[in-house]
Parts: sequence; structure tokens; C-alpha cells
Amino acid sequence: MHKITSIRIAGTDIGQYTILYASDSHPAEINAAKELQRYIYNSTGVLLSMSEDGTPGRENAPEICIGGTNRNEPETFDGQEEAFHIYYKAPRLYIAGGARGTLYGVYAFLETYLGWRWFAPDTEKCVLSGTVEIPADCNLYCRPALEYRDVYWFSAFDTPWAVKMKLNASGDHRKLGPEYGGGIGYGGPRFVHTFSDFMPLSEYFQEHPEYYSLRGGARCGEYLYTQLCLTNPDVLRIITEKILAYMEVHPDTRIISVSQDDSYVGDSYCHCAECEKIHREEGSPMGSLLRFVNAIAETVKIQYPHLSIDTLAYQHTFEPPLHTVPRDNVIIRLCTWNPILSQKHIERRNIREALTRWKAVCNRIYIWDYTTNFSDYLATFPNFANLQPNVRLFADNHVKGIFAQGNYQSVSGEFGELRAYLLARLLWEPEMEPDAYYGHMDAFLEGYYGKGWRYIRNYIDYVQGIVSGSSVSNRGTPTEILPPERFDLKLAKSWWDQAEAMADSPQDRAHIEKSRLQLLHWELFRDGHTDEKDEKAQAFYALLKKHGITHLNEGAAVPVPSCGAEQ
Repeated sequence: MHKITSIRIAGTDIGQYTILYASDSHPAEINAAKELQRYIYNSTGVLLSMSEDGTPGRENAPEICIGGTNRNEPETFDGQEEAFHIYYKAPRLYIAGGARGTLYGVYAFLETYLGWRWFAPDTEKCVLSGTVEIPADCNLYCRPALEYRDVYWFSAFDTPWAVKMKLNASGDHRKLGPEYGGGIGYGGPRFVHTFSDFMPLSEYFQEHPEYYSLRGGARCGEYLYTQLCLTNPDVLRIITEKILAYMEVHPDTRIISVSQDDSYVGDSYCHCAECEKIHREEGSPMGSLLRFVNAIAETVKIQYPHLSIDTLAYQHTFEPPLHTVPRDNVIIRLCTWNPILSQKHIERRNIREALTRWKAVCNRIYIWDYTTNFSDYLATFPNFANLQPNVRLFADNHVKGIFAQGNYQSVSGEFGELRAYLLARLLWEPEMEPDAYYGHMDAFLEGYYGKGWRYIRNYIDYVQGIVSGSSVSNRGTPTEILPPERFDLKLAKSWWDQAEAMADSPQDRAHIEKSRLQLLHWELFRDGHTDEKDEKAQAFYALLKKHGITHLNEGAAVPVPSCGAEQ
């Protein structure tokens, strides 16, 4: 049964309309027209016809015009490929924008006027019913505040869902082809920690140890303990030549990362005399890195003015240098690791000062934010009070892009889908107010878990209260985050029991059972059932496998349950 019985646009029944698109439409505009047709049918059972704008005899008939048709009045979007405009001018409704913007516009129309919500890849719902009236004065113009938006949670890798939520990062984790209007992707070897990709130790170190960090009086050739010597002219030449060679084959690439490798130590950078001279002048090891990246950016701009070089402000390069500033084709990706779970970024002096200093010298700051417990994906992680103020802080400091890293390896046995949904909404609307943010949380909980959703909200508020003001680590164990003396397991179980009892569909029950695994994980950890051969641990691993959960943390897969483990 269709929840919406009828739709009227400016008083005219939806069945009178035809969906119109240009004969030379971009693939994303054709996809947008098809998506509009599909969701109107799913809403009402009415299947609208589709037509190209050259079809005769349609000039004065009710139409929904998708993209730039011959019915549209000239409208410029100032090069904003993601901007869109929804408006009515008798006898037509217009949804127009850039190629990707037109597709976003259709999804915004479906959400705003028809009540569609895409909570997770397996959960979409229409929240309106009865008769829907779309007034003649409808007028919605949108231009995103952030040019780059990525939620690096496993559920957000689903391409159709990500596009509906207006995530625009394209890469190995999510392919945004022409039918989705493309996306923003990193070219080159990969999108981060590229020093070792451009200049592998196995290829260069034996003959040229001088290409790598001087540490403790010797050149270091051990991965995760070394970087490149950024004052060595050969290193600059080799990486620049490799980027230019790549661009010959991939000339449309818009961003390439030239960024330090990850490291287990804080001083992995080169300490040779030339590098250290720059570090003293600039007050930070970022000095040698930024001079190096600027030199590459200056060279590549001659042939490829559209290409930007991205680098990290991370670990030893977090602080901006005193004198050197990024060129206009350099992106600084500021990494905001916060060791304390309950602490908002605005409460951290180093984050506030770094944002202030970087925005004074750089017009393209991206953020790499961390939104999970990398040491334990299954532990309850009460960071929901931080997400909205953190993103708002970035927006207030004129950040242009955000990469929100979470559990990227596996289905979540905690609240991964909720976190991905809320983050996606925040990246599209980074100035969202708290009331709207928690309204989206409640809508998700009801849509994803069903009638007993309020009990799960009780649990979220309860655990959030426990960690509020505490100094527990972002990598804390289950019982460090929720100490047994403060966490009432019986009360928590009662909320999950009541939510499960009220579930009226197999899907809702499955969602509850999967997210409830965090509670079982806490209990097993408290009681010492952590040995892989432990009978209760084996049964737990079987449950994880049942729900498609493959990783316990960033470095450990779920052990294979022995035969006979209960599910």
C-alpha cells in the first residue's frame, strides 16, 4: 500500500505531469529523471511518462523539467556543479543545476516535498502520507558550503546511498561515475601517506639512503619510522617527474596528495643540517614539507592549472610554519586527532589555534577528523554530542572539505549506520543547529529500529552522560569507557529488550540485534571472556559473522568461530 494517496503540484494532479529532460542531457540528468519517476511511483503508484524536450505538442502541458531543457529560462550557477534550484513557473516545475546538482536537486525534492528518507543502504522510507500539496510558490535554492564531503564509514561506501546523502568523494571505496555526476577524487598512487608510494624504500634506500630521514645520526630505512629528506633536490625532481608523468595519462585529475607517511614516532622527519635549518627558521618541521610541496605545485601549475597538491598537517607537521604560506593550488589537510573521547574540538586549544593560524594563510583547508575507536570497533563510543559542534567549528573557520574517518573495514556492531547518516547530513549542512541535529537522530532511530526507538535513544543519552566530562581515551576499552561502577547493565539491557519487543518487522529486529552486540561485547569483556578459544567468545564471534561483521578493530579481523559455536 502506498502511503501517499495523491500529489498535487500547484493544484494539478501529479498524473497530469510528464518528466522532461533535454535531448543532449548529461548522464546524471537522465539518471535524475529516472530516479524522480521511480520514487513518485513508489510514493503513489503513479508512473509518470518521460520525454525529451524536442518532443512536439508538449509546449504548454504540465511538466517537471530536469536539468537544462529548452523550457528553462537562462540561469547561471557560477560554475557550481553541485548547486541546484527547485521552483515552479506555470505550468512547469523546474529542478535545475549543474549535472551533479540536478541529481542532488531531485533527491532534495523527494526529501523536502515527498518525505523520503535514506537512513542506510538497506533502509529507506517515506514519512508522509495522505495528500501532498506542493505549492506554486515553492522555491528552494541550494549551494553546498563544503566542496569536498566524505564519510569514511563502511555503510557510506554504498554508492547510491552516498549520492542520495550528497557525499561527493570518489575513490577506491566509492565509485561516482557519470550517471552520478562524477565526484572529487584523488589521483596519483593513493589519497594519503604517499611518500612511500612515490619513493618506495625497497626501490631507493639501498643505493640512495640520503633520500630518507637522518635520525640519530644515521639514515633510517624502516617504514613507519622514516620520511623523505625534503631538501634533497633529487627527491623533489623524482616526485615532480612522477606527478607530471601521471598527469599525461590522467590529465583531468584535480587533486594529488604529496603527504608524509604515517609513523609510530613523533620525530620521523629528517634531521639533516639543511632540513633542520629550515625547521629552525620556520618554527616547525612543516617548514620543509610546505616548501617542498609548494615547489611541486609551482611546477605542475604551468601545464595543469586545475591541479591541486594536497598535503597533511599531521603529527610533526600539525603547526603551520612561521613564514612560508601555501600556494593557491595547495590544499592543507588538517588532522584533528583528539585523545579524549568526551572533548569537543572547540575545547582544545591546539585545534582552535591551528585552525586560526592555518585559515590566515590558506584558502583551502580540508579536515581529516576521527570518529571511531580504532582499538575497538564494537565498544560503545558515545561521541554523538561532539559531531555537530565539531563540524560547526570547521564551518566557522572556513574549512572547504571534511573527511570523517570511522570504521571503514566492516559492518558496524555499534551505531555505525547512525553515525554515518548524521555525519553525511552535517557535511551537507555544516551550520546545522543542535535541535535539527537531534531531530535527525530521532528520525533515524525510528526509521532504522522501529517502534521501540525511544528506548535506544535512552541508551544513547545514558552512555553519553557517563562519558561527559571524563578523560577516558578515544581508544579506551569497553569498561574504561563505561566503568562497571557507573554503568547499570540491567537498566541498559531493559531498554534493548523493550526496543526488541516492540519491533514489528524482521529488518527492525535484525538492526536491533546487530547494534545490541556492543552491550554483549561490554559484558564479555567485563567478565574476562576475551580468549579466542573461550566458549562464550566463540558464540559471540558467530553472532558477529551472522551480521557480516569482519573486524574487531583496525588491526584485527574477527576470529573464525569453531564448528558448533552457537548463533
